[in-house]
Amino acid sequence: MSRLKGFELFGDSTVTNDVRENLISHFDYGLLEKGAYQNITLGEVTDYGDTPSTLSPVSDPRFLDGQVWEGSRKNWIWEPDLGAFTSTDLTHPGVSGVYINDIFYGPSETGSYSYHINHPLGRVVFDSPISTADTVKCEYSYKYVNVCQVDGVGWFQEIQKQSERQKGDQNSLPLSQNRIQLPAIGIELINPRKMRPFSIGGGQYVQTNFLFHCIAEDGYLRDHLLDIVTLQKEVIFNAYSSDLIAADNAFPLEYSRGVPVSGAMSYPNLVSTYPGPKIRIVDASIDSSYSLGTNLYVGTAKVSTECIIFGV
Repeated sequence: MSRLKGFELFGDSTVTNDVRENLISHFDYGLLEKGAYQNITLGEVTDYGDTPSTLSPVSDPRFLDGQVWEGSRKNWIWEPDLGAFTSTDLTHPGVSGVYINDIFYGPSETGSYSYHINHPLGRVVFDSPISTADTVKCEYSYKYVNVCQVDGVGWFQEIQKQSERQKGDQNSLPLSQNRIQLPAIGIELINPRKMRPFSIGGGQYVQTNFLFHCIAEDGYLRDHLLDIVTLQKEVIFNAYSSDLIAADNAFPLEYSRGVPVSGAMSYPNLVSTYPGPKIRIVDASIDSSYSLGTNLYVGTAKVSTECIIFGV
C-alpha cells in the first residue's frame, strides 16, 4: 500500500495546479464571453496611425530571418465558438489565413508559403524563410485582457506598455513569449493552505488562496478589473480534470507551436467532457491598490477557493 495519498502517480496534476489552471481558464474564457477582445480587420488604421493587420518580421534565434512575423498584440483567439474573427472550420480553428503581398494563402497552403499560426504568441511562422521585404498581413482577434500565471514580483520586468501603439521594428522588444501585455490579470499562489473533513466516509474541503494582480495603464481600467475579480465571490463553477485531458491527449493547442489541434475543444467543452471537481470562490477582496510610475496602475485582490478532494 502506498504511504502517500492524494495522487496516484508522481506525474499527476495535484490540487494546486488544477485549481490555478481552472481559474485562469474560467476568467480567460469568461472575459471573452463578455466581449473582452478586439477584432483586427485588413487595412484598419488606428488613432495612432498604425495598421495592426500588418505583421512585422521578428528575429528569433530558434528560426531563420524571414520565418517569424508578429502582430503588435499577442494572445490571438482560436476558439471557434466565439463571435470573433475565428474560423468555423474545426480542422483549422483560429485565423482564416494570411495575405502575402496582398495575395491570400489559407491554412492548408503548401510549398514556398506554407506556415502555421502560433495563437498565444500572436505570430505567423513560415516553414521556410520569405523575404523580409514582403508585406504580410492577416485578420485576427486578440484577447484584450491577458490572464496568466505569475510567481512573485519578478514578472513586472516583462510588462509591455502601450502595445497597441507599437510601430516599426518588433525586434526592439523582448520576444513575444518574454513579455506580458496590458491590461493583465496575473494569478499567484499564496499561503496558507487549509483543509477540513468533508464526510465520515472520506474526502476533504481544500482551501487554496491566490493573489490576482490586476495591472493596467490607467486607474479606471485597473479598478474595473479589480471589480470583475472581487464580484465573483460565492461563485461556484465546474472545473476540468487536467489528468483526464492528458490521458486522452486532448489538450486543445500544440504546446510547442501554439496551433489548435483538429477538433480542439474550448473551455466549456473541456469542462463537460473531462469533468473535475466543482470550485467555489469562497472570498474575494481588494488587498491593495497603487501606482508604479507613469501609466502603470496595479491592484491586488485576494481570492480564496475551495473544492472537495477525495482520496485525501
